[in-house]
Amino acid sequence: MKASNSPHLFPDAFYTESLDTWAAAIQRVPSQAEQCLLEQVIHYKALSDMEHEFLVVYVSHPSGSKIVLGVDRNAEALPSTSEPASPEAEPSSYLASSARCLSTLMQFNSSPSSSPSSSSSSNDDDEQAGASPHPAYDGVQVSHDGTPAPILAQHGPSVPLSTISFVPSSSCPPTSPTGEGTSTPEREREHRPRPSLLHLSILLLTIHTHFPSYALLQFQCYFFARATCLALIDHFGGTETEHAEGRRAATWRGVHVSLYSAGRAALQNMLLLPLVEFPALIVPAGLFAAYSAVKLYDGNVVESEVDRRRISDDKIREHAIPHKYRTAWQSFVLEGVKVIE
Repeated sequence: MKASNSPHLFPDAFYTESLDTWAAAIQRVPSQAEQCLLEQVIHYKALSDMEHEFLVVYVSHPSGSKIVLGVDRNAEALPSTSEPASPEAEPSSYLASSARCLSTLMQFNSSPSSSPSSSSSSNDDDEQAGASPHPAYDGVQVSHDGTPAPILAQHGPSVPLSTISFVPSSSCPPTSPTGEGTSTPEREREHRPRPSLLHLSILLLTIHTHFPSYALLQFQCYFFARATCLALIDHFGGTETEHAEGRRAATWRGVHVSLYSAGRAALQNMLLLPLVEFPALIVPAGLFAAYSAVKLYDGNVVESEVDRRRISDDKIREHAIPHKYRTAWQSFVLEGVKVIE
């Protein structure tokens, strides 16, 4: 296979494009894309100031070659921010610095969108997004050397949060109609087909179509990455392994995004200010500390950070993304209607 004929799979140089462009190329060769099967999806967190979260996808090609993709969500033209305090700093000053840096992004996200027609649809539950949404830029990168190194280099030092693995389907049936054999989640998982690049392209477009906007406290890079992972687990039977740094998912400067959201909402209610006028700059670090101590997450009592991550996953699952994906897949396969033109 010549790389020049398939830059979306085997580029001559590092490939980076919008999700729409990459998915359109994949869906133009569905028979080939269906043979490219996912092996692993690793959720990473960058250690840079913005602590960006992204996915690295490992794919096997029928030729035996390996394809490595990067998938992530960004806001369009996010402004630069000042250098935040070090995590080793005294907690109150550290959190205060986080609030100041976050305020810049909140102010950016709170201004009216300049192009409402630029998105094909609005986010589900936009009113809960925490800020007026702006168009998201969902992108795909393809390594030109079959390793994750070029993709990781784009983000700087990063740590893996979790890995989703897919095993080849077994040739033995999980159970018989008479009940012989044992049906377990593990056995059922073995008999689910591994997702292909065609499946992945439609899943990513499904998430992008239903959640086309970037909202700092809800539909950000973490949401896009985690929603993809949960759909791959729930629909395709992927097995997830959490790494030592997994607790850092959906956090910024050590604070879970739900605490920023709760603190912002509480102080806004106290001051009775409209959302677009709320000065996040004055949110005291003590308010975040209070919410951390009380450990509430949208009314749910949080006894541990494990609970907080579980509640976060449950909230993403409420969007029923696997169901939305199945609808999109049926349209693509049964009706011959492409997800995008």
